[in-house]
Amino acid sequence: SWIKVLFDDRHIRDTLNETHPPFYDGTDEYDLLIVRALCPDCYAHAPSTRPVAFIITPHALISIRPPNDSTFFKLHKRFLSSSRKIPDSIPMLLYMLIDGILDGLLSQRERVSDVLNDWQERLLDRNDAFSDWQSMMHLRGQLRRLEVVTESQMEALLEWREQTLITMDSAMLVRFNDLQEHLKRIYNHATVIQHDIDSLVQVYFSANTQRTNEILQFLAVISAIFLPLNLAAGFFGMNFIHLPMLQSWYGPWIVGTIMLTQIAGLYWWFRRRGWV
Repeated sequence: SWIKVLFDDRHIRDTLNETHPPFYDGTDEYDLLIVRALCPDCYAHAPSTRPVAFIITPHALISIRPPNDSTFFKLHKRFLSSSRKIPDSIPMLLYMLIDGILDGLLSQRERVSDVLNDWQERLLDRNDAFSDWQSMMHLRGQLRRLEVVTESQMEALLEWREQTLITMDSAMLVRFNDLQEHLKRIYNHATVIQHDIDSLVQVYFSANTQRTNEILQFLAVISAIFLPLNLAAGFFGMNFIHLPMLQSWYGPWIVGTIMLTQIAGLYWWFRRRGWV
């Protein structure tokens, strides 16, 4: 039998809006639920989302989505090729679709962690001239957007559960509670990775400061060692006739011995103080 449903023009525009955030709105005839799914073509360091709209009635579930969405394709293929039972209710089908969308978002966690670990090793490698700052900051911005999207998604899904006219049993309510837990894990992961990026930047600058301090310390030690040598060289290089040991054959040897003694003494003192 055919069921006639009149869609609000505003809702139709919402379903075609590529930038629409997670959203819920209900009418007497249908519910409109918009969630955001992971973009399949995005890079690990730039995770982005795109909207998927569901028009939900007690007898039908309509999805408005990009044509290459893998979640719907896999689920459709599974229904056709598997002997497993096909969902017998609209809430169950909606749960399976949203669960597949969230699984895609959850799968991104490992990829993002791998990218972050690679950046960490490169940042702490003195022989690697790290230059991916733009990608790192872009990832942080995308994770911030994902954090906001996930929070809005939790609110939209909770609002739909509380206001929908579609009847659901206790088992189905438990399943939708699981979806909320999935969203919380995605939210927490996005928050943690943002903090990890901030910490990684701080560690990088701390390591650079430590390297700079080591270089300055080495230059300071060299300057301290050669300062008295320059003083002695300047003293004996003055244009005077009568200077101690200036005309004697053993003068250069004595001055050289004094200079070497100064170098050895200063080096021993710096080693004892832990400066070199």
